[in-house]
Amino acid sequence: MRLTGLASGMDVDSMVAKLMKAQRAPLDKLNQQKQLVEWKREGYREVGSKLITFSNTTLMDLSLSSSTQAKKAEVSGTAGVLSAAATGAASTGTLDISVQKLATAASTASATGIGNKPGSTLISTLSSETKITINKVDIPIDSTDTIDSMIAKINNSKEAGVTAVYDPASGKLSLTNKSTGADAQLSFGGDILSKFNLAAPTSGQDAQLTVNGISMQQASNRFTLNGVEINLTGTHSAGQSSKINIVQDTDKIVENVKQFVTAYNEVLSSLNSKSDEERYLKYQPLTEEQKKDMSEDEIKLWEEKAKSGMLKNDSILRQSLTDMRTAIMGDIDLGNGKKINLADLGITTGTWNEKGKLYLNEDKLKQALAADPEVVSKAFGSGSIASSGSGQTYEPTDGIYTRLRKISQSSLESMAQKAGTSKTNSDLNASFIANSLMGVELRDLDNRISNMNSLLTRKETQYYKQFSAMEVAMNKYNSISGSLSSFMS
Repeated sequence: MRLTGLASGMDVDSMVAKLMKAQRAPLDKLNQQKQLVEWKREGYREVGSKLITFSNTTLMDLSLSSSTQAKKAEVSGTAGVLSAAATGAASTGTLDISVQKLATAASTASATGIGNKPGSTLISTLSSETKITINKVDIPIDSTDTIDSMIAKINNSKEAGVTAVYDPASGKLSLTNKSTGADAQLSFGGDILSKFNLAAPTSGQDAQLTVNGISMQQASNRFTLNGVEINLTGTHSAGQSSKINIVQDTDKIVENVKQFVTAYNEVLSSLNSKSDEERYLKYQPLTEEQKKDMSEDEIKLWEEKAKSGMLKNDSILRQSLTDMRTAIMGDIDLGNGKKINLADLGITTGTWNEKGKLYLNEDKLKQALAADPEVVSKAFGSGSIASSGSGQTYEPTDGIYTRLRKISQSSLESMAQKAGTSKTNSDLNASFIANSLMGVELRDLDNRISNMNSLLTRKETQYYKQFSAMEVAMNKYNSISGSLSSFMS
């Protein structure tokens, strides 16, 4: 605690504060410079988050064969016997299927139950045994277990792989394998289960069917054949069958292309917005002193202006935009001297001031698909991207999705090196890489700010010492003056 101005009557604290205000100007500049670097780095992270989502989620999903070569299964013939869904691996054509038997699971049930006993009945009242065995898996039973909790333990045991059902009215228990098929047999043992008088288990059986004249068996009623997911729900009468016709799902392919156009335009708009955002140079980051004289709304409005344009004309963003637009409008080399362009599929750009925004003519795309069902797969889905995802340039043979993913990964690599942003994590709160160029710059600023604070602390102490010395001198002068006055009087 400083006691100042007692002899001089001066407001020393105020005078020191005014002297220090001028001294703090370089420190304010350093803090403002640090804030600008942090805002710019956050801007990179925001852009990076959008590119990661675009590349690693949207484009990755759209590049799957189920998107570029979407098929659908049309079922005809006897109703209620089967359903089907085509995957991207399905080939166009027809499957003629006749189902003779459905796959069943091995099961057992009580011949006579334990009588009318509620599920809250303790197992210990039925047997002193401490385990049951189902499909060679031991399930422990303790003194607090009831019938209901035993049923829950059975059903929750993945290793046992059965479904248990108990009827308290009759006291009967049933066990059914979760897996169907002739190989999935059921076994059980132990004194507890013997109390329920379970019958010998019936064997499971495979589904039996004929597909395009070939007899086959399936352990499950759900299986995939020729890229078609089939679910058997009934059997055919003699001489009957169901037909599964695999055709191209043009509507889904068009919808996926529309989804791409929308996602691409959103990313393009975001990059253009950041690159073109106005920079207001007269709005610098506020100092703590400046904030004291402003309301929260005033501070918010000021900082919105101060943050604006952090990435204006940024070289990384500009390069990304140029590469993306070039990749979109460039020809895709199909080999054998054949090439294709997105314009052939009805995808074009707008006017120059829309800066590369894409538009889709659905009718033209459908016409292209009618002429060549694989055209979208060729134009969008060809090519591959290395698992490292960095330092890659696209090839003329790469499809649009691969090109844009490589461009995105290259941009993310550049931002990681410069700003320390993540190349894989789209979280806006993800930590920065410390040894990036901007990370090193911020550490240097922190050191300079720390040194400046130490210097200012010493300077402030010096000022107070000087004023204290003045106070001591004035006290002495006042003492001498008083003594002389007393002597003269």
